[in-house]
Amino acid sequence: MIFSVQQLIDNTLEEKNKERTKKPQVTWHASALGSCLCGVYLNRLGIKPVEFDKRTLRVFDMGNKIEDWVVELIKKQDKYEIKTQQRIFNEEYNFSGYDDVEITDKKTEETEIWEIKSKHSRSFWYMDKKGQGAMIHHQMQLWSYLNFREAGKIEKGKIIYISKDDSCILEYPIFLNNSKLRTRVLDQLNILNKAWKFKTPPPPAPEGSWQAKYCNNHEECLKQEKYLNIKPLFYQDLEDELKHKEKKKIKRSIMNKKSVDK
Repeated sequence: MIFSVQQLIDNTLEEKNKERTKKPQVTWHASALGSCLCGVYLNRLGIKPVEFDKRTLRVFDMGNKIEDWVVELIKKQDKYEIKTQQRIFNEEYNFSGYDDVEITDKKTEETEIWEIKSKHSRSFWYMDKKGQGAMIHHQMQLWSYLNFREAGKIEKGKIIYISKDDSCILEYPIFLNNSKLRTRVLDQLNILNKAWKFKTPPPPAPEGSWQAKYCNNHEECLKQEKYLNIKPLFYQDLEDELKHKEKKKIKRSIMNKKSVDK
């Protein structure tokens, strides 16, 4: 055997990830909104997070390839002016990010920002079945682009999900005038900037939330001696959601017990 293709792929992705993580972080990234703020703070501080395993890196890379394919299809539409990966920066909030697609109708001059996300089909159809719209951290990310891109001149965007298994699409509109997204996003940025100023991390995400489960610095988050004494507004949303799930779980347990007793 000359070489293993699997090993070739894994080595390539590991090197790519090392190069990405070498770059110092000097702003708060849009893609980190809606996640564990303690982990976000520690990442910027340079605390080395738990490294992604090989499979996770492959999953991320394949998702990026599918998203890039969708963007290339969009760019071929002649009736529209297409810009991709526009850097969006705001000095006041120490914020930056890169949007996926800015699309402008050449006739009406209407502009929208689109974010392309990929999911495996099980997660994709579960999200559709729930009927609660796009994932909240993706909503926050897109809203931040709308708000900070050219002083909020772009009023609408959409999050486009593609199922990696069958290329099905879900599209969810996001509007700049969404007051809840506005308060949640700016609250997070204010807390992160205050934490950076006072060199004190924000509190970790609530236990039981996916934000805590998938924080790649969560062990370090829990080891901090003290935290900023401010609870992010969206943490309260998460706690309310966890309580609601627990009540539903208890209700199902009672119903199942009654059914057995009969």
